[in-house]
Amino acid sequence: MNTLAVQRFPVGALRWSVPHEIALDLQVSNRWEALRAASAIVERSRGLNAAPIFRALWRRENAASTGLGNGFALPHARIAGIVEPVTVYARLKPPIGFAAPDHRPASELFVLLVPNNADNAVHLELLALIAEMFSDNAFRAQLSAAPDSVEVRSTFQRWIDKRTSRDGFRQTA
Repeated sequence: MNTLAVQRFPVGALRWSVPHEIALDLQVSNRWEALRAASAIVERSRGLNAAPIFRALWRRENAASTGLGNGFALPHARIAGIVEPVTVYARLKPPIGFAAPDHRPASELFVLLVPNNADNAVHLELLALIAEMFSDNAFRAQLSAAPDSVEVRSTFQRWIDKRTSRDGFRQTA
């Protein structure tokens, strides 16, 4: 095996790339509403206050758009009061403007919340892994066709399983 081709991701980065919460056909009309809705989803599922989550996401969004292009946005923020990452996948209906470099509206969001004291390197590796995942056209097509949250979660897991079994890939603790 070519050791130069080995890419290492911490096990946690892989585990957190499968979303905890899933919202399909989320109807919002702009970024502000999308981040409000994601914050409310986390509040309902995790018992966290939505207001500081929204403020952190909105502050990050105002610093620089998290719209990556090709119909995808990756809103992310550091949050007080959590001890491990919290993730939300949302499929938007209709797509909304997210100030992406290609000016295409976002039809999919992957929201990543990490603890305030999270290791910056792991946080960046997780962002890179999610961006890689959403750059895979086959994955995106399967995700788009998934009729329910069970199939969405399975689609994420299959991508991770394929990624971890590929030659030149190892997980590190």
